[in-house]
Amino acid sequence: MAKGYWFLNLDVVNPVDYITYREANARFAAEHGLRFIVRGGDFEHLEGIKRHRNVLVELPSFDLAVSTYEAPEYQPVKALRRATAIADLAAVEGYGGPQPSPAPPPEGTPDKPRGYWMAKVDITDPERYKDYIAANAEPFAEHGAWFLVRGGRHHLLDGRGRSRYVVIAFRDMETARACYFSPGYQRALAIRQSASVADLLLISGYTGRESPPA
Repeated sequence: MAKGYWFLNLDVVNPVDYITYREANARFAAEHGLRFIVRGGDFEHLEGIKRHRNVLVELPSFDLAVSTYEAPEYQPVKALRRATAIADLAAVEGYGGPQPSPAPPPEGTPDKPRGYWMAKVDITDPERYKDYIAANAEPFAEHGAWFLVRGGRHHLLDGRGRSRYVVIAFRDMETARACYFSPGYQRALAIRQSASVADLLLISGYTGRESPPA
């Protein structure tokens, strides 16, 4: 079964009290088997709307990503976040289809975390967007890309969203950046930008050490 995720972009407005939320959220995650993939890592904003803190949480399925957020025991945690931050949050379905690479990148370490693309997309020309998907296959394969999320179902839980969500894992931030700026992907990007609008960032994965919340 494909995983589910909470895809979260936020701006902290009360850094002191946000720490209380962050700690409560971490306790809830530990008690309920949620896994942080991204948790406030170093990031490079490349396209569209920017938030200053970004989080990706893995759950066993899309349905659980939706229901867990609405569960009574999570409501006090949600209230803490809403009191201290402005957030865009969606439950999104993981990807279980063919991959550009034969295996996912190795798990990162605190000194060398994985790199990720986190993207939200509104497609304006569906036929042209198919050309983009064809064009990105080669640069993604060349850089060892692995999709965690690639379209699929999504459910907006807070704030604003877009109609398509994508998360791609790379060996490290350097590889994630090299892929984006490679000649092959820049050609694909020109097609994508003619067929869609996107918010996209490169961000380091969570390995037990995170950046401050502000």
